[in-house]
Amino acid sequence: MGEKKTRVTRYLFDDLILDIQQGRLLRNDEEIHLPKLSYDLLVSLVESSPALLSQQLLMEKVWPDRVIGDETLKQRVKLLRKSLGDDAGNPRYIEAIRGRGYRLRPKVKCECVINQAPAAIVDLAANDHFPNITYQQLTGIWRRISRLGLTLIISLSLLTALYSQLYSTTPAAPVQLAAKQTNNAPQVLTTKEIANDYYLKGKEYYQRYRKIDNSIAIEFFHKALAKDPKFSLAYAGLSQAYSQQLFQFNGEESDKIKAIDNAYQAITFDNDSADAYKALGIAYYVSGWLSKSINAHLKALSLAPDNLETISNLGFIYSEQGKLAQAVDWHKKALAIDPGHVVTMVHAGQTLSLLGHEQLAKTWFNKAIDLQPDYLLASYHLGQVQLRTKQYQQAITTYRDALARYQDHALLSEGLADSYFYNGQTDLAHKTYQDIMIKQENKVLPRVRLMFLLTAPTLPAKEISALTTSLKNSLYEGSDKASLSYQLALIYARQEQEQQAIRYLVQALEQGLTQINKVEQQPLFQPLKTSDSFNRVLTRMKQKQNKENQLSSELAFFKAGEAAPLS
Repeated sequence: MGEKKTRVTRYLFDDLILDIQQGRLLRNDEEIHLPKLSYDLLVSLVESSPALLSQQLLMEKVWPDRVIGDETLKQRVKLLRKSLGDDAGNPRYIEAIRGRGYRLRPKVKCECVINQAPAAIVDLAANDHFPNITYQQLTGIWRRISRLGLTLIISLSLLTALYSQLYSTTPAAPVQLAAKQTNNAPQVLTTKEIANDYYLKGKEYYQRYRKIDNSIAIEFFHKALAKDPKFSLAYAGLSQAYSQQLFQFNGEESDKIKAIDNAYQAITFDNDSADAYKALGIAYYVSGWLSKSINAHLKALSLAPDNLETISNLGFIYSEQGKLAQAVDWHKKALAIDPGHVVTMVHAGQTLSLLGHEQLAKTWFNKAIDLQPDYLLASYHLGQVQLRTKQYQQAITTYRDALARYQDHALLSEGLADSYFYNGQTDLAHKTYQDIMIKQENKVLPRVRLMFLLTAPTLPAKEISALTTSLKNSLYEGSDKASLSYQLALIYARQEQEQQAIRYLVQALEQGLTQINKVEQQPLFQPLKTSDSFNRVLTRMKQKQNKENQLSSELAFFKAGEAAPLS
């Protein structure tokens, strides 16, 4: 919307007019009466149009002083739709994007219409004291004299009023004037309200998940804290933004420290804040400390038991730890809250793949894509399943199709490079990894640099040595991510150091690696298949996978969901 919101008095969309100045919603000049919460919800959607508003941001806008669950928001959306005559199955006004939030469908037009109060309009033709003599049957000279007399009377009245204003000793007139000016003056926000506005803007930019927007979010959170240095939610937002900068946008090591420090600042100023503990959990996760991350998330859940994001995060982290039965249980809890939550669908697919149910995992990835075609992680993981099931050409097609819509996206390009590598096209894979590194506008993953080095015709010894040291340091500092040990195994396999490669595979297994297909299909491990030690690792992985399958009593839920229609 090009107009400044401070000047907008009403919004027009479809057949509705939302009059902000008068606080009314109209359709064909008839008012639609809305409860306050429904009105606030509609205002939030209209003012943000055409942008998508996340459930969390909507809850913060409509219920700024309360902590509510997703179900409360859903019921309020349902009530608003009922008032508008909208159909959730075929929405005309409010569109729900499962797992992400809501947005207004119609195009919104902004208008600035100042409705002046009738008392302030001087209409001489309607004034009882001055008859409309212009239209009386008079001669031309009398008309001129009448007009002149009328002008003299008005002038004398104005001069008398001015004299009284300047020389009267009674202070009544100045006091009345001051009162009118005060009534028309803009509302002055408190410092805390200004801080909260900065915080909400920061959250909005953070949730766009782009590098430039994340930087803007950090600026807004800092502005909020400049206004209110004890604002817990702003510290939590800052923590999450630094975590995202580190994890998604190839940030600096200092971002890890800032993420953890700001999370603890949030807890310092509000130790009952679920957002603060969730921020700490995310900061621990991106730092590689999975056990600490789980503990922080569990604390957040104890403070906000129905928070979908926290529950979904727990399922994902347990899955990375190799505690797959527990992960499945958390996935089910998240889907019970929102059966169409695409993030949880993808997390569930990843866990099912780790359990060896690759076809079932593929089904859940496809369900997520059907519900939200632009959720790139679903397409990425679908391609990875195809690689693990030797469907190399299908994986190449999956990534090419996705890249046709999202050109040069780093994660999808990485998947395409992986597909070339698994398909035996090593030179093409190496060039694709290199292209990703050159395109600085996209997210550059550490895995991309690793695979670029490992697919080189001649292994660059100096760079490989530095990368090996970095991975080991992360493990020595307490990271319990299996992926780090797995990457070291790849490096040693490429260097033909069989025992070291197997040693780090064993470590990855102890840290939670159970995905046998991932190890069996990895081209760099092919020379190890004749080794008894390598085959013993595969046997142990199979045993661990079977044990997790036996512990899980919830797989029937996901198998039933395989054939269930999308809701």
